Amino acid sequence: MQPSTTKRYTLLGLFIAFALGPIIITGYALSYPGMLTNWIVASRELLLLLAAATLILLIVKGEKRGLDSVGLHNRHWGKSLLLSLFILVTSSLVAFGCLLLLNAVGVSYGQGGEANRYNDISLWVITLMVMRAGFVEEFFYRGYIMERLAELTGRWIVYFLLPAVIFGLLHFRQGLGGVLIAFVLGLVFAVFYWKYRDLKAVIIAHFLVDFIPNVLLPLFQMAPHTP
Repeated sequence: MQPSTTKRYTLLGLFIAFALGPIIITGYALSYPGMLTNWIVASRELLLLLAAATLILLIVKGEKRGLDSVGLHNRHWGKSLLLSLFILVTSSLVAFGCLLLLNAVGVSYGQGGEANRYNDISLWVITLMVMRAGFVEEFFYRGYIMERLAELTGRWIVYFLLPAVIFGLLHFRQGLGGVLIAFVLGLVFAVFYWKYRDLKAVIIAHFLVDFIPNVLLPLFQMAPHTP
């Protein structure tokens, strides 16, 4: 069992990981219901990164544990990069399969009013968004929540399935399709994290999954064509 003081810090950490992101995102959505600007989105993303920094401080100073306790370590970067590419390919194929299935049953994804709110956002701010999502979401939901719930409960349905369910539900603004795809990809990321305990590989893969369609492809589309 953990000492009571450390356990209190862990419960506080679970609150930060589970709730602080949704609180910030919901607060911004209610405060700025119309078209978004670069400043609004950038300030939101920086606040979410600050939440992650707070959790890091809590792990190190409160729980008095290293970041390797949530799968963040500075070892085997070559293996981590190769693993991240494998996760990228796997998750991309899974996402593509989900899109085909959703399209076959008439469920849309990534369309409607919420997507349109980002029409005026620059690619630089979109890049900040996907960098934040890759790091913060994996740090919260795969690293911290899975590891700490495993220690507290020892029940796989709690530490493995619950974070993926919550992760999926948090994408409700992308419609039912967004919730389902996020849930399935959350399971994929969870499997790789739990097998290899290499959070940086999962972070890089998550970042690339978002970066390629949302930044890289639009960047090529904007590039001038030479005759």
